[in-house]
Amino acid sequence: MQEFVPLGTLAACKVKSGDMATYILREGMGVAGRADGSFGAVWLVDLKGGDAQIAFAGFDSDARQIARARAISNTREAGLRIFSSGDAWAITWFDAEGLAYARPRWETTPPAEIQRVGAIGRDVSEHVAIAPAPGGALVAAAPFGAERNQLGVFRFAPVDPAQPQLKAVGVTRHTKKPRWPAVAADASGGYLVAWHDEADGSIQASRFDAAGREGNAHVVAKPQGSDLSAAATQETPDRERRLGLVATGGGALVAWNEGSTLIARALDAEAQPRGAPWVLGKGKWRAIAPSGDGALVAWVGHDGKAEGQLLLVKLAADGAPSARGIRVSDGVTPVKDSPSLALVGERVGVAWTEAMSRGVSTKRAVLRVLERACIP
Repeated sequence: MQEFVPLGTLAACKVKSGDMATYILREGMGVAGRADGSFGAVWLVDLKGGDAQIAFAGFDSDARQIARARAISNTREAGLRIFSSGDAWAITWFDAEGLAYARPRWETTPPAEIQRVGAIGRDVSEHVAIAPAPGGALVAAAPFGAERNQLGVFRFAPVDPAQPQLKAVGVTRHTKKPRWPAVAADASGGYLVAWHDEADGSIQASRFDAAGREGNAHVVAKPQGSDLSAAATQETPDRERRLGLVATGGGALVAWNEGSTLIARALDAEAQPRGAPWVLGKGKWRAIAPSGDGALVAWVGHDGKAEGQLLLVKLAADGAPSARGIRVSDGVTPVKDSPSLALVGERVGVAWTEAMSRGVSTKRAVLRVLERACIP
């Protein structure tokens, strides 16, 4: 079993914590980091009649609030996300009309204008991946075609309002029945895409170059986790739908779950696997963020003493996890929902929800910030 060191015992981490929000009932929360040392945060505030209000606020690198919380829009759908985007932020969500986004700043006026991506409808919301793109725009991978047997890659939400609000990058040529994709922009101006192919149960990946040409598709994981040993999983795994994908200096890292077993595998610059998969640990609700030549991965699992704890490990460029990880949560209170993870320079922000007190249904969203260098 991997060792997880309590964060409070690592003085070099310079830990700071604060509540992002309280009295939360809904799932749906996220953080993003900006080069000026700040974090943007979003969460959902429950409203009557099934709607939820999208709330947005700002925090500094010591988890102190620097921009008061305010409403951006309403939604009934899952899939709320936030990204750093130039000197502003980009928030994306789905509503009855499909994919929508806004670019708020710290200032409360004028209110952020809501834009819509007409090419990506609400009916495919479960199968849409979104990631930052060069220059502050966003990139999405979404089902494409009458039979939904391809993935379209689109750039949208540019920083410069004179640029097209939506630009088609390319369409996959190798997919059969792609579902639950992930996308990442690489340092060469291209885009890496990974997906589950329901036609054969595999996980595959390919890369689009800067001109929108797709290379070959490569199998990242065979059906039913068959490229993992029984000794590694000790179970007949049900593969989690959600994929994690981040670009690295020499390619990318892709992460997924085989049952409760977390797996990572390195891809080269053309999205071809290099080396065998690595077992990261046991747990659920994985979040991944690029860090140097590798990545940081957070998830919820057992730290050796208590279940439901937020755990954090560092991955090398080849996907190898560090021998020791960090328990970021308090070791007592269980984490309630999927965590979020973001980097600002040398500071790492980790956000999660937990019960406000024993026996109540409302939750608080916690932001905890630490030094990246202290992670073993």
